[in-house]
Amino acid sequence: MKFCPEFNNVLTFFPDKIRSCCVLGNLGPFYYDNYDGNIKNFDFEYLKTKKKEIYEKLLNEDFKDLPCQNCFYLKDKTGEDTFNEKFSLIYLNSWTQCNCGCFYCDRMEFSKGKITKRKEKSEYYDLLPIIKGLYKHNLLDTENLRVVFHGGDFSVLKEADSIVKTFLKYGVKKIDFSSNNIIFQPIVQKLLAKKKASLNMSLDCGCRETYKLIKRIDKFNDVIKNLRKYVKASKSDNPEINVKYIILKNVNDNENEIKSFIKKMKEIGITRVSLHLEHKYANEIFANKNKIPIHYKNLISLFFELCNENNLWFDTPDEVMHYIMTNQ
Repeated sequence: MKFCPEFNNVLTFFPDKIRSCCVLGNLGPFYYDNYDGNIKNFDFEYLKTKKKEIYEKLLNEDFKDLPCQNCFYLKDKTGEDTFNEKFSLIYLNSWTQCNCGCFYCDRMEFSKGKITKRKEKSEYYDLLPIIKGLYKHNLLDTENLRVVFHGGDFSVLKEADSIVKTFLKYGVKKIDFSSNNIIFQPIVQKLLAKKKASLNMSLDCGCRETYKLIKRIDKFNDVIKNLRKYVKASKSDNPEINVKYIILKNVNDNENEIKSFIKKMKEIGITRVSLHLEHKYANEIFANKNKIPIHYKNLISLFFELCNENNLWFDTPDEVMHYIMTNQ
């Protein structure tokens, strides 16, 4: 018998789909495919029934029509693993508007490279009626509830503040914001100060020129200024702000850029950083069973060394650890 803690707890909203989970690019089972945005067509009783049905299939290792068989979260069921009708982790990805244009971002296929300059409603569907319906039908595990804003970018979603206030009303324990930090957000500042939020962003560089090349917008100085404000608001020597460095082929995959990035983080007061490989390149290596190039292995080692020297806490997604461990 199999059990998946991700499926058991997670609900993920995509622009045109609503599904259980999304783990490092592995998409979980559907609840709604091609959701039309009409709340009248959202059946909360169906959601309960469908979740129980999929749970039973996983339990019996019936993977027909399920994309779960090779997911690393899938495990042998123990006596402590029980079905949870409620959701304790909500991922919000139902809009594509963003005020920068990272050339590597999957959102490009939805937004066609458009850079949003003012707040807009989601071009797909309104999340608020669904969130309120989940609460009304007792489908939110309010004792353990965590919400993650992915997007698009939170700062240009018109209904974002209303969504945050609604979840706070429901007793959410923590809200994780993923943002490019181009626009300062007072609500993020407030929640960081109250220890009810974390902030995650991809900077991918340590200087203005590389930033412009990657993001297709000249806002490096604004981002750094806003990060300083958030660090100050956190009132902590270890603020819950994580800044990512995504290694991009022939763009920032060099020692000077990594050194500049680490130096800038230390200067600002950021204590948490993470290292990633651009996911399409990472998937290509996985699919072809290629070894990581020695150049990249050296960059990863340098990143770790600099973090240790500067007392930065660092994280690595599973693929990076895999590369290091299998390419000694």
